[in-house]
Amino acid sequence: MIQIVYNGQDITDNVSINRCWHDMYAQGSADTLTLIVGDAGSLWDSWGPAVGDTVQITYGSITTGKMHVNGVSPINGLFTITARSAPASCYDAQYKAWSKIRLLQIGQEIADRHGLTFKSYGVTDHLYNYILQNGQNDLSFLARRAKLESCSFLIYDGALILYDEKYMESQTASETITIGQDGEYRFYDDRAKLYGSCKLEVGGFSGEYTAGNGSNRILTAPDDIYVGSNEEAARFAQGLLRAANNGCCNGWVKGRILPGYAAASMASLECSRAPSWNGPVFLYHIRNDYAAGETKLFFRRPLEGY
Repeated sequence: MIQIVYNGQDITDNVSINRCWHDMYAQGSADTLTLIVGDAGSLWDSWGPAVGDTVQITYGSITTGKMHVNGVSPINGLFTITARSAPASCYDAQYKAWSKIRLLQIGQEIADRHGLTFKSYGVTDHLYNYILQNGQNDLSFLARRAKLESCSFLIYDGALILYDEKYMESQTASETITIGQDGEYRFYDDRAKLYGSCKLEVGGFSGEYTAGNGSNRILTAPDDIYVGSNEEAARFAQGLLRAANNGCCNGWVKGRILPGYAAASMASLECSRAPSWNGPVFLYHIRNDYAAGETKLFFRRPLEGY
């Protein structure tokens, strides 16, 4: 049973749901929701839904949390509403020179600016001498900073959550993904595209990180990153290398909708037809199709050593 709460009011009994799916992302992007409802009597038009409204979908014990409407569109007797877990203000261009600032302070200030709570898991609170935010929106700015530090973030139900990727990958699997003989799945092995090292040279400082994975491919780092020391350059090179190699072994599995799966969590994969893939995986994207009662889990194998 799908429940719809719109602007704080339960409207479930007043609408006919055509489609409804929710995408949860673990890496630098807000969750998204698409809701398509019947509107033969122009009910939605009379309600006057607008960008900035809030909507929340609940399916049993699963919930989207509070989402912020960013699009409304009537078409051929249907009405489509799209929403994101991040408020619209998160996408406004910002200009700021950050000086003598720590990573968690940046996360907290961005969260406060947009009415979000802030949480962190396993993050080392590095100090930066200077960072320029030159027209980037806050999510793009934070995503880049997080990548340099081997971190990621997600936004769910009014909270901005910054986490260290290696820390999250070290956690015990909370759920098991069992793929039987008739399971719908696909795996991808792109280890031939792995980079072996990354070197960063900016403003007289340089640093290098080598993964030790046997690859001789060298990642070219961008030259528009402010670096304040050799140690920082080496740390950033590690973060860039991790980001480039993430997902070298990845896949998806589709099945009936089940509670318990969360983006940015570990799961244990068990596939009877491809047992070489069995083991811990990191869930980086989850799509719950509430109308169809299906879930599609996107996962990757954790990187080893970095």
